Amino acid sequence: MTSTHGRTATGDVTPVTTGRPRRARRAVVVALAAGALLAAGCGDADEPTDATGDEPAADGGEESAGGPTIRLRGQDFSESVTLHEVYGQFLEARGFDVEIDTAAGFRTEAIGDLEAGDLDLIIDYAGGSQTELAPDEETSSDIDEVIAAITPLYEDIGATVLEISPAIDGDAFVVRGDADAETISDVAELDFVFGASAQCFERPQCFLGYTDPDVYGIEFADTVTIEFGPLLGSALSNEEVDAVVWNTTAPQIEADGFKILEDDLDLHPAQNVVPVIRTEVLDAYGDDLSAAIDELSAAIATEDLIDWNIETDIENRESDDVASEWLEAEGLL
Repeated sequence: MTSTHGRTATGDVTPVTTGRPRRARRAVVVALAAGALLAAGCGDADEPTDATGDEPAADGGEESAGGPTIRLRGQDFSESVTLHEVYGQFLEARGFDVEIDTAAGFRTEAIGDLEAGDLDLIIDYAGGSQTELAPDEETSSDIDEVIAAITPLYEDIGATVLEISPAIDGDAFVVRGDADAETISDVAELDFVFGASAQCFERPQCFLGYTDPDVYGIEFADTVTIEFGPLLGSALSNEEVDAVVWNTTAPQIEADGFKILEDDLDLHPAQNVVPVIRTEVLDAYGDDLSAAIDELSAAIATEDLIDWNIETDIENRESDDVASEWLEAEGLL
């Protein structure tokens, strides 16, 4: 998203500890390793082989009987961590070799590691991907247009965009519940102090768009840089600011009686959850992998994102536990 939430289009957010550090999952690898020892007894003692009897993958990734290890890692905010746990645990339960690393970095790092071959699967938000890959290009609130834009951009770095999820976490221009505004355009008539994370102030789909005379043309009384996350809500509640840019699935918005103003000029891009996988890994597994990921994506709703965030951000539960419970409740684990 161009947004400013961690998944943000900007890739900016405050690091949030949502789960204990996780070591890479190795259960499947261990079983395969045992098989590899047996296979090695029948092979050339001078030529190392993997569990399939073939030479190790050239990129250094571990290889299972069905294909290479699928490495994924959440961005450093709770919803992304939970999403990657959901996808990772689901694929592992389906028999794929999966490694879930500890959350780190944001969108810029995730896409960079995907291109470099250090990650194999990222779960992003469509509009955010577009603003990262083509920051100077016009975005759209139409998800089909966004997908059409990012598909070739990801192909250029060796990745494939899979089916989007109906789950949406978009950018939210948030004010207190008693604010005399219903649309973002209304703010132009008000003397508001504006708060957002640092990246927002550099993005055309965020602060630059709000203040651009050709878009919203808002002149704020003052601006405050605030770390993305609960601190935005605190600043709003304490009347340190009058408006912030957050994400639509932040549970504190409803809990604290805030309201999201209508983006009446469609500045914010469409932000459906979208999995992106390295094409080399997808080709290694074939249709089984894409079908499994598409099945899971279709099962996730916006309400699920909100529920997960309540669990992690308000009730302080671990993302891996939240993911496991949801998958079991949905009959997917």
